[in-house]
Amino acid sequence: MRRRIPPLIAVRAFEAAARHGSFTDAADELAVTPTAISHQIRHLEKLLNLQLFDRNGRNLSLTEQGKRILPEVTRGFDCLAAAFFETYGEKDNKSVNVSVTREFARYWLFPRLNNFYERFPDYAVNVIASEKCTPLDSSEADLVIRYGPKAPPDSVEINLYREEYLAVCSPSMLSEGNQIENLTSKRLLDVRWELSSLNSPTWKRWFSENNNEGYEDYIISNVDAYNLALDAVIRGNAAALISNTIFEAQELNDKIVVLNGARLPGYFYRAVLTIGGTRKKAAQNFLRWLQDEVGATI
Repeated sequence: MRRRIPPLIAVRAFEAAARHGSFTDAADELAVTPTAISHQIRHLEKLLNLQLFDRNGRNLSLTEQGKRILPEVTRGFDCLAAAFFETYGEKDNKSVNVSVTREFARYWLFPRLNNFYERFPDYAVNVIASEKCTPLDSSEADLVIRYGPKAPPDSVEINLYREEYLAVCSPSMLSEGNQIENLTSKRLLDVRWELSSLNSPTWKRWFSENNNEGYEDYIISNVDAYNLALDAVIRGNAAALISNTIFEAQELNDKIVVLNGARLPGYFYRAVLTIGGTRKKAAQNFLRWLQDEVGATI
């Protein structure tokens, strides 16, 4: 029986745009322009005589027909990727694509990456830094490091470690001892998290946990990234709550100091192999190395 398949370039554009919910992100993945993605999808809609997307300005959503088609199309591309997996040769077999948050990549992974390369000198680690939660059926990543509540014992995810948040400032902001009352500037910085479903640490909570009074006397500003908060701290602009992942980076030892007080508990970093990663030895080796680095039991 002859297969009736539309042009794969158009189908691939549809699948990437539907998966990302964005023409721009699909274009980044496929290394083309958003205009090219739009053109291919309109071509596909014309061939099928179906509308696959509802377009309302910048908002993009699948129609009922698009929702019905997408799961099978994605499954088909996953099957194609699996079929050609072994044909990519030794180079692909010795690479691992890791999806992580930006802070974890910058302050935990990169400072330790040479340890991995010493064990596996022929391997290449490709880092996908994003705050988005990569799905486990993703064809982009072999291993995902997520941040959130502790994974239950029967989960496929492996708990790496739990973060804590410390109150820190520049040494130049302290008049004497490491008490918050000794700050020469009453400016504090909160960080807004992109994932609103998680409760970010705040100075209000820190004051409450430490039974400190006078929170209302401080000026609270906020930013939406920890690299900005850390830069403000180092410059002496404000004190901030920084995770132990960032604080323990050796490069910061003489640039920031910890204020006295209890640390705020954060969430857990958890690692999990994607469906494709479970079939890839490089990803399995990377996961074992991760566990060794954090002292987890293999």
